[in-house]
Amino acid sequence: MRERRLEGRVCVVAGVLGDMGEVVARRFADEGGIVVGIDRRPHAIGELPLIADLTDEDAVAAAYASVAERFGRLDVLYNNAGPLDPDDHSALDTTLETWNRVIASILTATWLSCKHAIPHMGKGASASSVINTASFLAGMGAATGQMAFNAAKAGVEQLSRDLGVHLARGNIRVNALAIGPIETREIRATFERIGPDQAARRFTHMPMGRFGTLEELAATAAYLASDDAGFVTAGSFPLNGGIPGAFTVPDLPPRLR
Repeated sequence: MRERRLEGRVCVVAGVLGDMGEVVARRFADEGGIVVGIDRRPHAIGELPLIADLTDEDAVAAAYASVAERFGRLDVLYNNAGPLDPDDHSALDTTLETWNRVIASILTATWLSCKHAIPHMGKGASASSVINTASFLAGMGAATGQMAFNAAKAGVEQLSRDLGVHLARGNIRVNALAIGPIETREIRATFERIGPDQAARRFTHMPMGRFGTLEELAATAAYLASDDAGFVTAGSFPLNGGIPGAFTVPDLPPRLR
């Protein structure tokens, strides 16, 4: 039987639709959390499903006011901002419209959610937890990466560090989750789009030789949300299969083949 580390805690998943948001919401509920799902599209996820454009400050403020009115507080915030944009490429050939759209959907959305959720946090016996989704690409160069996406995710990391320090004595922990390639429908479609040669090139730099699973993502989020991570704040928590540490990836030693 799974531990119920989030028993009775009000857990908001902002950007709840899609593979990652849905699996995190389900894991929080399995661990006893009272889940609130927020997304710009209609949905029925959580005990209080809310619809809001996370880049619209008035809509975001109203959504978190609804959470506070219904439950009196907020204990866990998981900001699942950051869809890949097919028009986001090199900084040399990305349009200003695309750049602004990507920055808004990732960094601005995360900031607005933090701005309007955090005043309702830190009211429980245990520390509240904010988990902002960043990317392993935020800390390394990527010639093939989407550059507006990478820059926005680097901003999410720094915002999380600053908030983590600022709120450390306020009973609120803040961390970024530096996510690597997790096997979602979106990433499968991306790898199919770039073709087998480019896909093989990318897998060469993955020490574990595979995508991460949605279950591994959800378990890591639940850890950061729980008291088990009580001394973890103002950090960037890696979930990347060791990619940033791999200069070269060795063949399997003969004795292990």
